Amino acid sequence: MISLEKLFKAGVHFGHQKRRWSPKMAPYIWGYKNNIHLIDISKTALQLEKASKFLKGLASEGKTVLWVGTKRPAQNVIEQAAKRLDMPYVNHRWIGGTLSNFAQVKKSVTKYLHYNDVLAKADKYPHYTKKELNTIQKAAARLEQNVGGILHLSWPVGALVVVDAIKERSALREAATMGVPVVALVDTNADPSMVDIVVPTNDDSPRAIQVLVEYMADAVEAGRQEHKQKVQEEKEQKELERLAAKKEKEAKAPKKEKAEAAEPKKAAEKKPAVKKENKAKEAAAPKKEAAKKPAAKKPAAKKTEAKSPAKKSAKK
Repeated sequence: MISLEKLFKAGVHFGHQKRRWSPKMAPYIWGYKNNIHLIDISKTALQLEKASKFLKGLASEGKTVLWVGTKRPAQNVIEQAAKRLDMPYVNHRWIGGTLSNFAQVKKSVTKYLHYNDVLAKADKYPHYTKKELNTIQKAAARLEQNVGGILHLSWPVGALVVVDAIKERSALREAATMGVPVVALVDTNADPSMVDIVVPTNDDSPRAIQVLVEYMADAVEAGRQEHKQKVQEEKEQKELERLAAKKEKEAKAPKKEKAEAAEPKKAAEKKPAVKKENKAKEAAAPKKEAAKKPAAKKPAAKKTEAKSPAKKSAKK
């Protein structure tokens, strides 16, 4: 857990004037001094720890966290934290439909990439005039501010980290509509009803915002490391299973080869006996056929009367 002294030095405990407070923030207010509400730092530390654990769990599952902070004190902090984590961010203006109608917002992203491609190839392929290139450059700069941080926004979005619930109310409404959980830095003048995890703090101090955002970013980074380790372990496990299956297959292969090699020998040993049996059957077949056939009758001899010489002489 973050130290209370660090939070105190960052000025996290300073809220807004009493007349500008939101009654729903009463559980997080310690008291007031000079008509300015003071935030209970112990509750800030508890809520910050809760938010960090939640974000770490999302990162360990490989989910994306969208960082949102368009007010001037938060712009640089949000951009640095998101770039360090290689995650999407919005630090200039929230484009309506970023969550609920991203297919339409993606057209602006495509246009921005097209303009960048044209500008990169302007020297090699001079198809545009200087005036046209100047117009394209201005359009690309404007789109970079609006959609430059969400070029690689992947779905589903795990959660939103928001600085100032009042200024980013459009993002909160879209997140509530899409069912995306929200972690927000909320001051004493904001309504926290649309925020899932409230981190009560002074959202106007760049130092206070930096301390809290960096703490959550560290938690997300730790979660990402766990996710990478899990993915690496799964790959190693799959590789071990593949090698084990390969070895088992190779162990079975010689047995099959021996069996296949033994089969022709057995067949060769069996074949002569079969031939002998066939020859014996062939030799016995004619005898059986001869025995079965009835004896052929001999043709009767023609009766010829032998003429004796005596008869011959008598005739004469």
